[in-house]
Amino acid sequence: MRVVVVGTGTEIGKTHVVECLLAHARSRMIRVAAYKPIATGVLARCDDAERHAAASRTDYLHPTYAYRRPVSPHLAAREEARPIDLEVIRKRSEELAYGVDLLIVEGAGGLFTPLSGTITNVELVQSMLPAVVVLVAPNRLGVLHDLGATVEAARARGIKISALVLSSTGAPDESTSSNAAEIKRLGLGPLAGILPRAPAEDLQSQNVMPQLWNILGLPG
Repeated sequence: MRVVVVGTGTEIGKTHVVECLLAHARSRMIRVAAYKPIATGVLARCDDAERHAAASRTDYLHPTYAYRRPVSPHLAAREEARPIDLEVIRKRSEELAYGVDLLIVEGAGGLFTPLSGTITNVELVQSMLPAVVVLVAPNRLGVLHDLGATVEAARARGIKISALVLSSTGAPDESTSSNAAEIKRLGLGPLAGILPRAPAEDLQSQNVMPQLWNILGLPG
């Protein structure tokens, strides 16, 4: 089974969600692996992949497409003359999925971040299907718009968002305490919960995982 974790933007907590899922899978004795196929700002080893390895207690897995400059993937790929091939990523994900119960794939940037002049992360998600899709967004002012627009656009492209997760920010604002309730009231999608700024194995983080696990219908 595959879980694809995407976001409404970049640097909003996707890797932390993946870490928490990995830790929860381990606690359930689920054989799990994580794969970030595309990463930018990578000089030697990818920080997010390092975090995946630590959370899953598995070997470090370098991204299939790792670029040096921390810019949009399509720009980095163009500058290095190494275009992203989704078929290569799909085959690699199938190799990694063999022998585990669960493969978690983390996208780079937001769901509609361009990967080339013609494809975005939408096509990456489509290449992973069948899969369940988790959409991560920061718990701050503006998240209702960001979630609504992303969920609606994803639906128009044939992608079902299976679960939503809010990620706590460093500085709460006036909307922080009401966003979760408004997401439910507006029917933006099944909200699993709000992940705190805490280590993946911390009780506060793991308290959110059973709800997310159940919404996604994951094994175990």
